[in-house]
Amino acid sequence: MEMSAIESKKLILNHYENSIQYIAKLTRLTDDCWLKPIAESKWSVCEIVGHLVPWDKFVMEKRLPYLLNLKQELESPNVLEMNQIAALESLNISKDEGIKKCILTRLKLVNEIIKIPASEINKELNIGTSILTVTAYFKGLIVHDLHHFQQIDEFLNKCDKKQHCSHVPCQKGVIT
Repeated sequence: MEMSAIESKKLILNHYENSIQYIAKLTRLTDDCWLKPIAESKWSVCEIVGHLVPWDKFVMEKRLPYLLNLKQELESPNVLEMNQIAALESLNISKDEGIKKCILTRLKLVNEIIKIPASEINKELNIGTSILTVTAYFKGLIVHDLHHFQQIDEFLNKCDKKQHCSHVPCQKGVIT
């Protein structure tokens, strides 16, 4: 059974609001837990959080206007470049600045999601070779967030035992 537009929008907003709370709790981490790679050849918590910012901006500036028919041309990002730049930039600011930047960007995204008319939330759209709804698009973003939050949780659970990081795991509420 398909969710109503209002239910879908509430679940999307709930995820982003919970993610803001989750990210805010990362201020409790020691600098070592914040900056240490979560595994060999992987990013740190700092870099993971830092890379969310340009993606949220991309969604607000490039995807939502397209999804809501305000813009005709679909722009695709250079994923690798965008991630690398974000990761490097995140390492050059303090933990508190990085978390604040991520939270402020997420709050702006929440405000943009609030503005999406219910009539648009389950409307089908062409994105490249795929046909998606706004809900399905955000579901993909939510799965991406939860993947990273799970990585952070697993790392911090290990880190916690060794370095006394205080940590609260993310809430897993996914649109089905």
